[in-house]
Amino acid sequence: MQLQVQLANFLMDNLVQSRIGFILFFHCWHPDEIREFAQQFMKPLHPHLIYHQFQQMHEVRDWQDLELRFLDHLQPTLAIYVDMKCHKAAGLLEEASREQLYNQHYHWLIHGNVSEMDFYNFFAPFNISIDADVGYVKEVPEYTYSNSSVVYASFDVYSNGRTIGGQLNMTASYAMGCDLSGCESKRYLSTLHLRSKYRNREELTDVILRVATVVTQRPLSCPDDQLIMFLSQENDTHIDSLARFGFHLTLILRDLLHCQMKFIFSDSWSKSDVVGGAVGAVVDQTADITATPSLATEGRLKYLSAIIETGFFRSVCIFRTPHNAGLRGDVFLQPFSPLVWYLFAGVLSLIGLLLWVTFYMECKRMTWGWRPLDYLPSLLSTFLISFGAACIQSSALIPRSNGGRLIYFALFLISFIMYNYYTSVVVSSLLSSPVKSKIRTMQQLAESQLTVGLEPLPFTKAYLNYSKRPDIQLFIKRKIESQSQSHDLWLPAEEGVLRVRDNPGYVYVFETSSGYAYVERFFTAQEICDLNEILFRPEQLFYTHLHRNSTYKELFRLRLLRVLETGVYRKQRSYWVHMKLHCVAQNFVITVGMEYVAPLLLMLIFGYILVVFILLLELAWHRYLTRNKRLTL
Repeated sequence: MQLQVQLANFLMDNLVQSRIGFILFFHCWHPDEIREFAQQFMKPLHPHLIYHQFQQMHEVRDWQDLELRFLDHLQPTLAIYVDMKCHKAAGLLEEASREQLYNQHYHWLIHGNVSEMDFYNFFAPFNISIDADVGYVKEVPEYTYSNSSVVYASFDVYSNGRTIGGQLNMTASYAMGCDLSGCESKRYLSTLHLRSKYRNREELTDVILRVATVVTQRPLSCPDDQLIMFLSQENDTHIDSLARFGFHLTLILRDLLHCQMKFIFSDSWSKSDVVGGAVGAVVDQTADITATPSLATEGRLKYLSAIIETGFFRSVCIFRTPHNAGLRGDVFLQPFSPLVWYLFAGVLSLIGLLLWVTFYMECKRMTWGWRPLDYLPSLLSTFLISFGAACIQSSALIPRSNGGRLIYFALFLISFIMYNYYTSVVVSSLLSSPVKSKIRTMQQLAESQLTVGLEPLPFTKAYLNYSKRPDIQLFIKRKIESQSQSHDLWLPAEEGVLRVRDNPGYVYVFETSSGYAYVERFFTAQEICDLNEILFRPEQLFYTHLHRNSTYKELFRLRLLRVLETGVYRKQRSYWVHMKLHCVAQNFVITVGMEYVAPLLLMLIFGYILVVFILLLELAWHRYLTRNKRLTL
């Protein structure tokens, strides 16, 4: 009975150190031993309350559906004690292997007295994961110092992945002596206590990881060596940039883990959300990780875990403003609001009126001291003088009085201030930013008459098939279905970008990480500033995915975080992914086009037409008056 007390003390200390409060015992003890063991658990030896449950293995006929029948729990980790001396213990442990229960969600304590070699041979065929929390506990008689104390040796047991070549690892951890009053650590059997769990398991030298990789720019019929060589190249970063960016990050991960990798190639991310392609390979667990980052959609997260951000997805529509996109006469009115224009016109009218009053007074009332004007200017003439001053034009009529000249001074001063402010704003508007199209959304693009082409990428086709957005549905109806039989609908990125350059108004849809390289290659700095850009779909992040139940999740996350912390990820991303076009308009002069000049020419033409029309009316009126005068005579 003393052994039960000592074992209970050891288990309680182990659970407290592991911060676990729930344990299930699989045993073949007598009822008296169970009672004594339970009483020991209820003694206040530790400040933590540990919930326990006993399962007599003799009463179990078979171990099928082990997790569902016995291990169903809602705790982060459940401790399981198994007494290997029971003859049904082997069947229980084998069933746990078949159901893949040796993982981080269960804290296994397997108690036996067989040698380490016998235990290793027994557990070697089992499916034990790298995140397994399995401890083999055995009594060590040679370390016993008194009849009341027992020394227990603990071994850490795990595998790097039995299904992909991993071998069983068994590392001695510590030896602890327990007596009737409690336990105390005797000595460490290795340096395991100096390392964290995954620091001890960071090298996967004995496994071959299965990596799902997307290749869109090379046929899958090519030998694997050629596909790997293509992905490994560092030139032409715009070709399959996302796939090659993810592939290079995976090579860095391989070097950190010291493992081997088998690449499984696919020509698409998935056929539907979780079926087919690289994503489907991870979902059905024929691959351990995706080398090519993918979107973390709601449907995928039911089966996959996004462990770290490893990319950015941005799809846009670019086009140059069509030459017949519309005249921009509003640029000449924009410097002032309508209220300012109205007030300025009112001030000019008032000054014109004051000038007429001034000339009237000089001609009729103030004839002494100077030679007055030979005639009195009309009110229309003074209004023209005021308007001419606003246009920085001089006047042949100058008042002789001091008051009249002060009016002229005020007129020219306000005209000078307004003119300089106006011209500076107009010039900066014309020369600092090229004309842009009024088409700013996918809705407006779908309703326009512009021709559209798309880069033949799998995720673009998938988005068109599954998107529920009303503007995208309209875009498909107006632009895709109407050109479904055309060979110019799906064009390679290079050809599509060249069409945008040569045909203003042609719209091309592409992914920025690869397409921007063609824009920078074929467009001048001025043409880049002329481009209009519409977001084709919401910007989203790319993630490296593992299966939701993958045992490598935490290990890969820690390794990839290390890649982020050291700046390697940022360097790779800046090399492979182009996310922004740089417009350097300040380095050259933008030519003012006809879209700005045409309104001025039209105003001049319509002005001359109006003048000719008024002249003809005046001639007709003069002729009418002359005829009436002759008739009266």
